[in-house]
Amino acid sequence: MSKLSLHISDWLDPDIAYDFIGDTRPPVVKVFGNVALNDTKIAVAKQRSPTTTFVGRMYFEHQEIERDELAPRDSVFNYNAVADARNAFNQMREIVDKLRGLVDVWEGYNEIPIDTPEPLTEREFQKARNYNAFTVEMARLMHDAGMKYAAYSFSTGNPVHVELWDLLVDGLRASDYLALHEYIAPNQAFTEFNTTMCNKYREAYARIPADARKPILITECGVDYNGERGFKDRVPLPEYLRMLGDYDRELMRDSYVVGATIFCYGIDNKRWQTYDIGGPFTRVLREYILATPTPPLETPVIVEPPPTRPAEPALLRLVEVFGLAKQARDKLEQGDGEGARAILKDSVVPWFYATAAQHSPDLPNAHAHTTARWFGEEASRRIEAGKNQEARDLIDSEVLTWLQSPGPRALGILSATAPARKLKAVVKKARAKTGLGVLSASAKPKRSAAKKKTAAKPKRRSTK
Repeated sequence: MSKLSLHISDWLDPDIAYDFIGDTRPPVVKVFGNVALNDTKIAVAKQRSPTTTFVGRMYFEHQEIERDELAPRDSVFNYNAVADARNAFNQMREIVDKLRGLVDVWEGYNEIPIDTPEPLTEREFQKARNYNAFTVEMARLMHDAGMKYAAYSFSTGNPVHVELWDLLVDGLRASDYLALHEYIAPNQAFTEFNTTMCNKYREAYARIPADARKPILITECGVDYNGERGFKDRVPLPEYLRMLGDYDRELMRDSYVVGATIFCYGIDNKRWQTYDIGGPFTRVLREYILATPTPPLETPVIVEPPPTRPAEPALLRLVEVFGLAKQARDKLEQGDGEGARAILKDSVVPWFYATAAQHSPDLPNAHAHTTARWFGEEASRRIEAGKNQEARDLIDSEVLTWLQSPGPRALGILSATAPARKLKAVVKKARAKTGLGVLSASAKPKRSAAKKKTAAKPKRRSTK
């Protein structure tokens, strides 16, 4: 059956929406914003189609995880994912409780930017880790409240670099669905239409490990010119329906895609009126769906798994080691010598040993690396001798100074790998101490210049 349905922002002409939902029994309906998240209206719609999955999203005036995009500093390295997730969930808690039994799945933050077409830097890797940790905590909070959670809600074609999915899998494993947006991108004159960002989920699915592949919800789709205007008055209804029908036929080939909601029904905001699918279009869409049988899967899509690679050893990245060394120093300031010693002994010093081989071809850097490691060990010995202030000074002046220097970054030492089993335990302990692997650090890698998205990769942030 067709997988197309409605993204509802306002229950304008509710009988049209009720008839659509009752007659087509769509697999999914999206309700967004304070007006659409109406318990009375959703209850009527759910009575008309009890098997439909209702996905809810509330509007956040501020999405703290992306504040770094607007700030002149690289706050991405100081972001607290767990605290932010709890703050976001607390803002949602009232509406989640009110719509219990009506909304089946919740989205969290919307269209968080992680990367650009520019080459990846440590900053983008850290943003992916941050969002991964945020999603793990949000999913946990939703599950504790008895609700299901849809991860990520990325904008069209994002993340740009498919390898970033490697850092997002914990959030997927913790969640119930993966939410994505996919739009057809016209040129400014609406005479040509780029569909390369449609069905982009297949590329992501091929990269994601099998145990993290969750059912996909396309929670926004349609035609979008750079987040500035939609199809209305530019694309005739039959032509728009033809485009969406082509997209629908591709969706129906993939059983792991639950459905796709077209942005947007019930527009009561002048800015988004060119996206309005209410009234005539909803009726035409209803007739299309009722006349659309499930096609035979003669050429089913096969999701190719990534090439088999040997299992990678545990990783502990430079920014994480910096954060751990900083925590050890802070613990000494607080009088917790044993806690500081444990971090040095279990995490920081073993990292130095694991990265030593990478420095060996360069004598000056090998010497600097070894010296920094020795001071880490010496700080541990000073703690054992009860000289906490001296240990703190050594960490501050010798260990942290070297970790922030150009040396390790210039040589590409952003992470440590080791064949020994010990480092895996080190990583597990280190990340457990800091909460989901998100550490506080002040290392400031250079920000890459962000390029404006092309029409093929529109990014709509204004619906947050």
